Amino acid sequence: MTLFLPLEDSPPVSSIPSFVIRPSEPDIQLAKVVKTILKARRIVVICAGISVKAGIPDFRSSEGLFQTLKRDNPKDALSSGKDLFDASVFNTEHKTALFCQMISRLSDLSQAAQPTPFHRLLRSLDDHRRLLRVYTQNIDAIEEKSGLSFGVPEFEGKRGKPRNSTFSEVGDPGPSTAANRTPRCIPLHGTLQQVHCQICTNSFPLNEYLPSLASGVPPECPECTSMEHTRQLVGKRARGVGKLRPSVVLYNEAHKDGEGVGDIVQKDLIGSKGRSGADLLLVVGTSLRVPGTKRMVREFSKAVHSRGSSSKESSPGGDEQAPQQQQQQSSQQQQPLKAIYLNLDFPVPTRDWEGVFDAWLQGDAQTFA
Repeated sequence: MTLFLPLEDSPPVSSIPSFVIRPSEPDIQLAKVVKTILKARRIVVICAGISVKAGIPDFRSSEGLFQTLKRDNPKDALSSGKDLFDASVFNTEHKTALFCQMISRLSDLSQAAQPTPFHRLLRSLDDHRRLLRVYTQNIDAIEEKSGLSFGVPEFEGKRGKPRNSTFSEVGDPGPSTAANRTPRCIPLHGTLQQVHCQICTNSFPLNEYLPSLASGVPPECPECTSMEHTRQLVGKRARGVGKLRPSVVLYNEAHKDGEGVGDIVQKDLIGSKGRSGADLLLVVGTSLRVPGTKRMVREFSKAVHSRGSSSKESSPGGDEQAPQQQQQQSSQQQQPLKAIYLNLDFPVPTRDWEGVFDAWLQGDAQTFA
């Protein structure tokens, strides 16, 4: 069962899943949610769409990128703006140019954006050592502006030449050295901060190549260019110069740092080096349509529930003669809250989420913050 807790000014819902119950005293239960968050010690947040109030469009809403890109490019026969977030954009020069120009505009918006109240809430939880990790589907990196350490560290099992890291050692107050080597915020879909070469995979700051991207032309890789010049000087045959592409993860391609992300997820699920794994899951603003994120949420929900409750809430005794439905509702309202979903709409198909969340906070993340 999942508690239904609408926030102030939330739009009414026409129907809710059968396993979602309306508590008799929602204000008390909402206060319990807040208390649970403030008492938790290893919170994992999985989020998306928390930058809309900062001026960054989301992807799937009626005014999100998928719809506006289709509307703004009527001659390109896009079935959806999602077409420009598919790995196939590199198959034609025209789509590649549209993709580069779109990334340039998003980068400008991201650089101008400032942290929202929810970003500041994340920083506050981190300052009070309540935050274990933030896994963000956003690509704008505003979490770093709020003071969270950000990026994906080098995968420990990886061999070969180290790549350039996007990790900034800022605001990671965990007591162990292992935690200090791991950024507090992990970008699940890459970021607008970097570009990387499609041949040599070296990474470079995206803002250095904004003019080229804005014109729709993928820039040439300086590392490959330098290497080609050296090969020519020593009389070796040319290998070609790679093109730089934004380091965002597209549909139908693997995350270039996927091993590193997976390693961190595994440690946060089960704990590592004497530290326990997550004890509270907070899922915010995501429609949970991406299969990888969907799996992550289900696994973290299992993990936090397996650890039981860190504290027991006292509650008044019920009427022994109460009907069975009332007893079930009372029992649910006394259960520890370990997995919380915060969004305007419940994810679909709803049957996939029965038993995953203990509470659905129906509303906006900024309102909750």
